Amino acid sequence: MKMPNMVITTLAAIAIITALGFWARDDGRVGNNEIGLEVGVPIEHRLTALKTTPLPVVLRLVNNTNEIMPLTADGPCKVFRYFITTSEGGFIQAMRKPEVCTETQTRAALAEQDVIEEIRQVPLDSRRYKPGKYVVRIKFWNYEGEAAFTLTN
Repeated sequence: MKMPNMVITTLAAIAIITALGFWARDDGRVGNNEIGLEVGVPIEHRLTALKTTPLPVVLRLVNNTNEIMPLTADGPCKVFRYFITTSEGGFIQAMRKPEVCTETQTRAALAEQDVIEEIRQVPLDSRRYKPGKYVVRIKFWNYEGEAAFTLTN
């Protein structure tokens, strides 16, 4: 049985569009000769009945350049900051400022072709959330990144 030309043309168009979309996608990775923050969170995370739901976050500050990059923050409490919105951009929660934090500038360096990787937990205030899609935006050593996640019951 021979397939009609219209079906063959449609399947070819779908294959080409899929291949181009896969090739041109923005997967959040840091490109060559760049420095940037990659943020990883579970795609789906279970909302707990407790006061807080810990959301694990993997931070990868990647230096894909051939230079040592200086890192600075306004203080040790500002090395890692976050805020969370709905997928439409509505504000839900942000990191609270600690009671005690020195206001001295914090400095470090990231070697060429190196990565700083940290795992943190973002304590979600369970009362503010319901099942749905959210985005966490993170600032780590003054580099910004974001990741989408879904909360389920």
